[in-house]
Amino acid sequence: DLIQSMPQDAHPMGVLVNALSALSVFHPDANPALRGLDIYNSKQVRDKQIVRIIGKITTIAAAINLRLGGRPPVLPSNKLSYTENFLYMLDSLGNRSYKPNPRLTRALDIIFILHAEHEMNCSTSAVRHLASR
Repeated sequence: DLIQSMPQDAHPMGVLVNALSALSVFHPDANPALRGLDIYNSKQVRDKQIVRIIGKITTIAAAINLRLGGRPPVLPSNKLSYTENFLYMLDSLGNRSYKPNPRLTRALDIIFILHAEHEMNCSTSAVRHLASR
């Protein structure tokens, strides 16, 4: 396992970058070095790759976090939402009946949406922050 093979004191972001890079061997059809530089001119190809990465990033991040705590990775559950799965992988300790707190799930959903909205400038962010209090 790539994540487990990294040095124990490796920075989590370095491990994440390496894990994401390793995903390219599973999808050579999406590699510009193999398919040509114009591969991402197609919206369909871009969208497919975005979904692949977003779908896998929480599993990778959870595995890295668990490794830091000396715990083994937890596989996602196909019965949970995206955010519930992330929390499940972080907190369940492999207990298949574990269900994340719905309020925490909702809060993290909102955080994910806000982080995905990269068009906000600082003043917009400040107004939203103040208005939410």
